[in-house]
Amino acid sequence: MMFNSFGISNASIIQILVVVGIFIAVRFLLTAIYAPGNQDNPLLLQLMKREGFRDWYDLQIKAGLSFPDLWLLRNGNISSLKWSEINRVAGVFSLSLGEFLEKLDLLPENPQLAICHQECLQLQNQLQQLTQDKEILHQEGLRLHSELQQQRRELKQEFRQSTFTQLKTLLTNYPSIQQMVGIKPELPAKNLLSMFTPVDNLLSEWGYEPIGKPWEQVAYNPQFHQPDAADIAEGESVYIRFVGYHHQGNILCPAKVSRTLPGGGKTIKN
Repeated sequence: MMFNSFGISNASIIQILVVVGIFIAVRFLLTAIYAPGNQDNPLLLQLMKREGFRDWYDLQIKAGLSFPDLWLLRNGNISSLKWSEINRVAGVFSLSLGEFLEKLDLLPENPQLAICHQECLQLQNQLQQLTQDKEILHQEGLRLHSELQQQRRELKQEFRQSTFTQLKTLLTNYPSIQQMVGIKPELPAKNLLSMFTPVDNLLSEWGYEPIGKPWEQVAYNPQFHQPDAADIAEGESVYIRFVGYHHQGNILCPAKVSRTLPGGGKTIKN
């Protein structure tokens, strides 16, 4: 037996080299087995990448699989695994068992299930269409609301303009009337009455009709009259002190009535 300078025989050196070679070969084999780039099952590799698994060994540990089970999984022989093992694999991929089997196209064919699936797709399409129709109606409602608001503003402006046109004579003369009355308080009121003709014209155009005439004696009617005393009874004779107005059967404001005329005039005796 020959020995080198370290006192180790050549046979021992050969044995050591054989062991190291076997270790390297096993290490290489395991690296190949657990390599993340193995293309035996692209779908599983895609799911592993999505969930952040480093390699097949990482998947094996987290799913609690044995080495043979891992090979079955990699080679696509998933149907050979137990349901409990398949369910654990589905769990580490954040999928239900049904979703996992559907992705792997392992669900058994079922005509009734296919019909239900088709009906489900139809309902989803109908729901999507209804959602789109709802959004279209919502946008149309917003558009109509905007148009209505614009029409209101335009009608309001037209009403103001029309009313001002009707009362323009009165409105332009009213400040001058105030000035004249202040300077000449003895100015006869009849000289100013013609200024109020536009008001009469406007009321006539609107169809507003007066309730009674000033100082007219009438029978008290609570529907048309507003008394100045709470003890005035229905049917009692009263004087109209201020007229009211009605339009198409609606009382806009009742006429104000009293037992006496303004200025301590006539008094009605019961």
